[in-house]
Amino acid sequence: MSTGMSAGTREHAARPATGGWRGNGRGHGGVAARRALVRWAWRLFRRDWRQQILTLGLLGLAVTAAVLSASVASNMVPLRAADFGTATARIQLDGPGDAGIAAARKWFGTIDVINHAAAPVPGSIQTVDVRAQDPHGPYGRPMLRLRAGRYPARPGEVALTDHAASLFDTGLGRSLVLAGSRLTVVGTVENPSDLSDTFALVAPQAHARAESTTILVRADAERVASFRGAGGARPTVRERGRTENGAAALVAFAATTLTLLLVAFIAAAGFAVVAQRRLRQLGMLAAIGATARHLRLVMLAGGALIGGIAALIGTAAGLAGWFAGAPWLEPAAGHRIDRLAVPWAIIGADVVLAVATATAAAWWPARTAARVPIVRALSARPPRPKQAHRPAIAAVLLLMAGVGCLALGVDTAKDHANPPLFLAGTIAIALGILFAGPLAVRVFGGSGSRLPVAVRLAFRDLVRYQARSAAALAAISLALGMAVAVAIIATTAKHPAAEGNLSDRQLLVRIGTTGPVVPERTPAQVAGLRSQVDRFAATLPHSSVVALYAAVGDEDRETSHGKAVRPMIGLGRHVGSNSFRDVGMVYVATPDLLRRLRLTPRPDVDVLTSQPGPLSYVNAARDAPTPRTEHVDVPRYSSGPSTLITPYGLRRAGWQAAPVGWLIEADQPLTAAQITAAKHMSVNAGLTLESRDEQRSLATVRTVATIAGALVALGVLAMTVGLIRGESARDLRTLIATGATGSIRRTLAAATAGGLALLGALLGTMGAYLALFGAYVRHLGMLSHVPVLSLVATVAGVPLLATATAWLLPTRRPPALTRQAID
Repeated sequence: MSTGMSAGTREHAARPATGGWRGNGRGHGGVAARRALVRWAWRLFRRDWRQQILTLGLLGLAVTAAVLSASVASNMVPLRAADFGTATARIQLDGPGDAGIAAARKWFGTIDVINHAAAPVPGSIQTVDVRAQDPHGPYGRPMLRLRAGRYPARPGEVALTDHAASLFDTGLGRSLVLAGSRLTVVGTVENPSDLSDTFALVAPQAHARAESTTILVRADAERVASFRGAGGARPTVRERGRTENGAAALVAFAATTLTLLLVAFIAAAGFAVVAQRRLRQLGMLAAIGATARHLRLVMLAGGALIGGIAALIGTAAGLAGWFAGAPWLEPAAGHRIDRLAVPWAIIGADVVLAVATATAAAWWPARTAARVPIVRALSARPPRPKQAHRPAIAAVLLLMAGVGCLALGVDTAKDHANPPLFLAGTIAIALGILFAGPLAVRVFGGSGSRLPVAVRLAFRDLVRYQARSAAALAAISLALGMAVAVAIIATTAKHPAAEGNLSDRQLLVRIGTTGPVVPERTPAQVAGLRSQVDRFAATLPHSSVVALYAAVGDEDRETSHGKAVRPMIGLGRHVGSNSFRDVGMVYVATPDLLRRLRLTPRPDVDVLTSQPGPLSYVNAARDAPTPRTEHVDVPRYSSGPSTLITPYGLRRAGWQAAPVGWLIEADQPLTAAQITAAKHMSVNAGLTLESRDEQRSLATVRTVATIAGALVALGVLAMTVGLIRGESARDLRTLIATGATGSIRRTLAAATAGGLALLGALLGTMGAYLALFGAYVRHLGMLSHVPVLSLVATVAGVPLLATATAWLLPTRRPPALTRQAID
């Protein structure tokens, strides 16, 4: 009898009965029926919203984090307006450049002129850039902002930045001597696009003593490239380039997608519980003629409703947090932040994604509940778990597709990623783990035949409540997999002893700045600095000092923060049509440096390098020759002499060798005290010191990622164990009636938590390595660096911690008699 009833009820649930549900003649009830079901879903949500507060809160928190991360990421990148204003190119001229200004005005029409001079700070080796600039110029207005007082309007007046005022120990209304002239401070200014920019602003007509001139123009690249200055000379030109705030927001959106996917897995477990609680109601609905599509609509409408409410609350909270916290980010960003300058398109996509995520999370429980026979639904029994053959095949296909997308979309050699392929590959692997969950749960549940009874019961309940177990397992796997992936990437990026910026026995002392420019110094100044370096090196036993030179163009000169500098010629490999990835510092192959490295270059070679692949000159004129390279076997330190331009290469390109610093090398690793003494020497001499970067931050990244993944996994476990143990309360009462003690209840909870944590750690580690296999498929040797401690903490530590926590927490004894609620 039960068999016939089961078959009949399945047929009845699959096909609509006659009645009011056939409103459009197609068996699906029409618009009126769907509207009624949506209203019923809304009433169910209003009545049972407390049971769904966890899912609502998780989705709202994820949307809040998404809005904040996208806003922060898009506003933290440096602004091109700091150097270009609204112009598309900067033309640099030596001296006042009146003839060059006239030529530029004739060629471009509208231009904006900024004159520069370097003023020394009394009692210091520092200088301040004195700028003669029109505050209301056509292109330079974003480079100036008045904070107090007024702009200088006539000779004898000046406006200072806060740092410049502190250097001269002056302020508003006071006077100072600047470059031999007494000026009155009439205002406080800043460069809102670069808060670290230190300068003194004078009236536009005060340019008689200008040492260099910057001309801002707005024209296409071809017209800028064809410009010639006075006498037909080609001036130094810098083009604006693209800002990276859009790319940063896309990266934040990709991270948000993964986060919402994680929340979807957690929400799926919650919706599975909601579907089980509403099973009798859905059975009644099916009994009066509702189809499986109607039953799914009720659950999907509830999921979309939760997603919409969470999206609205999360977006409002995220924007409120952004508007309140944006001013606090300005010092870290280094520029003023417009609160309305947020990526609205990305935020809109986050809102749509949140609704879609909640709806998708409700789909699988809705599909399962709609297939439950009516009699079983009315009795509120959980559906029988089905074989996982088809989900296993789907998991294999998704994992293969994810690895393929990452292999095609990521090029680690060029630091390039195709965003659609990268996102598709990551989501495919996450979904593959989701589909692998049911099979993993069934295999795990059948593996405890020789274990104690309580453990076998816990594993059986995982299989019995497979829908929520698989959803929770996917969430745990994704959380731990993201932590493992971060740990592996951090370990891969950590420099071995033979790589990095410098050896632990080396110090690099540079003249002036650390940027890709060479400060101009007279031979006497260079000799004085060399004597101080030699005196310090004499304090190190068995040390040597080698002078370092860089290649510079004969006519290339710029002004940086009031100092005359020359752009350094570099080398890089193409990572895009107009972008390069530099290969580190490039030095001139002097005889001393060649002897130290034991190199003898061929007479027709331009560049000696340890870097593989074809290279091109960077910061060079467009007609610079293609370098002829020779590969040499030297340590590949990014700041050390691993790439050299030979004297032949200098002559062939028409460049010069300019002194940039000295390399100090000892016969044993330098101590912290020796490095500190070197820093004091460098500061006193006005030099810049660089020592080996130990990358301690990468260890911090691994630790934080592991702890964060473990906390998320433990939170999901707490929710899942509570759900499963709550649904099996009837079985627990039976156990208590037969004499089960409190330790049995603890064992059930501990085995459930530990089993899910172990499965999640294994699946998450597998997914992380599959994703990185696809990303590093061209350089699999990078994955040979294994984060042993992080993996042990994830695969063994998290399950042990989950088991111990579940065992130690008190378990509530269910009441001996209960009455099932009638809805």
